[in-house]
Amino acid sequence: MKPYVYEGKTEEELILKALNELEVKEDELFFVTKEEVAGLLKKKKVILKVIKKSEVLEYSKKFLKELTCAMGLEVNLETKRKENHILIKLHSNNNPILIGKNGKTLEALQVILRQSIYIKTGVHANMVLDVEDYKEKHQRSIEFLSKKLAKEVLQTGIEIKMDSMNSYERRLVHNVLKDFKGIKTESEGEEPNRCVVIKLSK
Repeated sequence: MKPYVYEGKTEEELILKALNELEVKEDELFFVTKEEVAGLLKKKKVILKVIKKSEVLEYSKKFLKELTCAMGLEVNLETKRKENHILIKLHSNNNPILIGKNGKTLEALQVILRQSIYIKTGVHANMVLDVEDYKEKHQRSIEFLSKKLAKEVLQTGIEIKMDSMNSYERRLVHNVLKDFKGIKTESEGEEPNRCVVIKLSK
């Protein structure tokens, strides 16, 4: 998993150079850019760092196999490249252990994998882990509950405070209710007990 670094005047110029040299398409790369000011004249330069998704995928599979083996689990992996991320579905001999309470173990594995890739390359790779479509089912459950509670708020006029959620779950609620007529949502509290409050917009 080798990071490639390019320096130049614009991000567009460097991305084009990377695509030509590595003979890949843009959606086959994870990349990050930053600007630096150098020299007495304080000229700006752009630094582009890229890694191939294929190499990230191979590293991730090996990393997850070793990590889950250390947990005493036998795991098979199924991978899919999406436009903005790589999805890895894990199938094990003990999926409830792999998912953990409220998905906490699965979330921790995802954080550890992303952090490991970043430490080795300096690039944030958007890797998404799932077990038994847990995240998809959990997302549908949150969306259904959000709409149900919003209807209750409209009927009673009384605001409802949902259970504490992580940032991803709160964002789901905000997004699903952003066009819900007569309703607005706000996040309240401090992590890890931050939650969404559903209230009348008027």
